[in-house]
Parts: sequence; structure tokens; C-alpha cells
Amino acid sequence: MTDIQKALTLQSEGKFEEAKDIYLEFLKNSPQQPDVSNLLGLVYLQQNLLDEAKKQFEIAIKGFPCAEFYQNLGLAYFKNKEYKTSMEYFSKAIEYESSNVEFIRNFAQMAKKTEQTDFAVTFFEKALALEPDDEVGWNNLGLLYEKKHNFEKAKECYINSLKVKENYEAEHNLGVLYRTLRNFDESIKCLKKALKLRPGENETMISLGMSYLSKKDLINGFKYYRYLNPETRAKYKNHWDGKKHPDKTLFVFYYAGYGDHIMFCRYLPFLKNYFKTVKVWLPPSVRILMKKNFDGIEFVDCYQDDYDYIANIMELHYLLNLDFESIPSASGYLKADNKKIQEYKCYFDTTKRKVGLFWQGNPNVFANRSIKLKELGKLFELENIKFYSFEKEDKLNQIKDFNQITDLGCTFKNFEDTAAALMNIDLLITIDSSIVHLAGALGVKTYLLLPYSSEWRWFDDTKTTPWYDSVIIFKQEKPYNWSDVVEKVFEELKKTN
Repeated sequence: MTDIQKALTLQSEGKFEEAKDIYLEFLKNSPQQPDVSNLLGLVYLQQNLLDEAKKQFEIAIKGFPCAEFYQNLGLAYFKNKEYKTSMEYFSKAIEYESSNVEFIRNFAQMAKKTEQTDFAVTFFEKALALEPDDEVGWNNLGLLYEKKHNFEKAKECYINSLKVKENYEAEHNLGVLYRTLRNFDESIKCLKKALKLRPGENETMISLGMSYLSKKDLINGFKYYRYLNPETRAKYKNHWDGKKHPDKTLFVFYYAGYGDHIMFCRYLPFLKNYFKTVKVWLPPSVRILMKKNFDGIEFVDCYQDDYDYIANIMELHYLLNLDFESIPSASGYLKADNKKIQEYKCYFDTTKRKVGLFWQGNPNVFANRSIKLKELGKLFELENIKFYSFEKEDKLNQIKDFNQITDLGCTFKNFEDTAAALMNIDLLITIDSSIVHLAGALGVKTYLLLPYSSEWRWFDDTKTTPWYDSVIIFKQEKPYNWSDVVEKVFEELKKTN
């Protein structure tokens, strides 16, 4: 026993090789010692010799199954990033420590962190059954149920958290969830409560703005939504007050996506009545198209500080004090280059109806917007239609499985090319991405496929949009369910085919 105590001391001092030698010698003479096998396993674990660690923990468990040994075996798998297996062993450990709430919470957090959602839900539920007055645990469980798209259970969890104790996290999350469920009034109530608990919290202010904007409340919406990217906004001085300054220069900047640039550039002509000079900073792929469409506006390729006032392009609607019931230029406000339109004619089969497709946007932004190409498969059953991909890159390599689709997107260098191609088709079918704004701005007939919880700019509209006369909306009736949407598009195409 003295040797084991010495080994423990050496191990605590980081002298792992010396401790290991003592454990190995001990086990050579007395192999049936689960505690010593466990200690040797911990040495291997500290040395990152994970296979050896697993072996020793398994020997220990065989000799004496208990919570500690199962936990350590789980940790070896966890350290090796074999998360599912690690969670299975943590589950075993809980069987032997079923009333140890801190023990279970620790595993719950590890499961949540590594996106082992089902295990995390189970562990949090076990912990909350033991200690229900845990507002943090209820909030975490709510987030997990949201991830599983079980919104009713998520709502129940956030409400339970607030019953235990009024707290910012649950109020904020419940407010965002209510917006997901399209209950904008309840969303606003919760987000306002969250702001009382944590005044000035940027994420909540943006969320509150989005909920107001979803109700077409322009004034309250932009009051809060303007806090999007506050660091960028804070860099610039002399933000425009919305008043006329006929002898001054306005510089319009951006920090949003391509779709936002295209959508809000409709307001640029209004600015000529407010300022002597208007400069607009836009990304290169959009700038070429804009230069050919807006006379009297100077488009630049970088930030310039020779201005009197500055404005974010997304705020022009608000600054010009225009309501959402009278959105200008809904019939279209962009034109494609005629020469390029002619150049793209050769790509199309004129004997069939020409339908463009766009199904996959940026996976890091609103992943619920995208749809797998195979989910659109029913559309390809229709005769007399030729489909064209407007995806610039088929990142998931989906087109190869569908010979009915011509890859047109690979020819696009910028939005001027995309615009010219759009002018050659009869219809565009697209998810919520920049191309719907381009098509709408060109007046191209478009079917827009929207998730149940869509971006604020589409409001709660389900058929048409005040932004674009040429766009028809097909919206999910249930979250994350595209089948009904595709069926409706299929029936519409059949009628007009």
C-alpha cells in the first residue's frame, strides 16, 4: 500500500512515468486490483495514451463496475473525440450515481457542448427531475429542444425557467422562439422584459427590432434593428438625420449581404433630392450592375471619409420615412445589359419552358432556408420544362444526380451575368437568397420558397410580397417541412405547363 501512496504522490506531481512503473509492477504481482487499474488508466489518460487508458478502465470496470470507472472510460473516449461512445459510458456512470445532480449536470454540459443533443436532453431531464428549481438547467433544456425542432417543449422549458426565477436568458430565448412561431406580440413582450433585466443588450435589441419589423412596424423596428453590427456603425461619424442637405455629400455604406444591397438600392434615386452628391460603397460583384442602373450616383470600391453625412443602405427606408404599405418600385427597378442578355440566349432550350433553380444558400446564415435538391425531385417529373441551376457553386455536388438540370451558375462571374441569364428564363424557383431580390428587381416571375419562420422582410405574408410584384410566395405550413411547399409548386407548374 505504501508503494501505491508513493505512486499517487508522484502522479500528483506530474511524474507520470515513475508512477506508471509502480502501478505496473503492483499489477504484475496482484492483477485483480480494479482501483489500481483505474489509477494506471488515469496516468495513461494524462499522458494522452488513450488506447492504453481505455484498456485499464475496462479492466477496472470488469473487476468492479462503478460510477467512477465508467466516467473515466467515458472521459478517455471523450478526449479521443468519440463523443457518442463517451456519452454511452457516462449514461452507465449515472446508473450508479442516479441521485448525484452535479455529476449528471456535468455530463449534460459536455453532451451539449459536443452537440450530442439526445444525450444532453436525457441528462438535463434527469438533473431537473432531481432539482427542478434550476432556472439555468431549464433554459439549457429549452435550447436543446429548439435544436430538435420541438418548439412546444422548448417553450415549456423557458416558461419553467421563468417560474423558478425571472432571468434574462429565458426571457430572451422565449422571445426569439415566439418570433419563430410567428407570435410577434408575445415575442415583443418577452424581449422587452429581457431588456429590462439587461438594458442595452445588443442581441436582444436586434431581435426586438426584427419582431417589430415582422409586424410592418417601421418606426419601432428600426429603433432597435439599427443596433445590428454596432461596432461597424460606431466607426462612422455624422450619421444622416433624414433631413435635406442640398449642398452636402452623403456616403452610403454597407455591412450586409448581397441581397440587402440589391433590395435597398431602390431608394438610391430618392437621395438625389436630399444631397448634392451621393456616394455608394458596394462590393465589386454588385457594383457593375448598379453603375449601369443609377445615373447621378457615384459608386466607389472602398470607404471614403470625404463626406458630410453617412448612412447604412439598409436604413434608407427608415431614414426616408417611407412606410411598408407603399414600397417604391415594386414592379422592378433594375435592367440587365442587353448585350449580355443576347449572349446568354445560346444556353437555353427554346423548345421548352425555361425554369431556373436556386436551392442552397449560405449554410452559416439561416440554415433553415435551404432545401436539398432531391426534395425538389417531384418537379422534374413534369414534361416540357427544362431546368437550369443558378447556383454559382454546387458545393454539395447535387446536380450530378439530375440530368434534367443544366448547370448555368458555373458561368456567372458577377451579378451582371446572373441578371442577363435571368432575363432569358420564364420562371425562377428559389429559396430566400440574394437571387430572389435580383429577380424581383428585374421583374422576373419568381416562386419564392420560404421556411415557416422566415426573415422579417417577408413579414408574415404567405402569397405575395409588397417588395416585388413578380414574386409569389410558397411558405412552409409546418417548421422544417418542405414537402407541402414542393407539392404546391408542382401543382402550380402543372396548371401553367
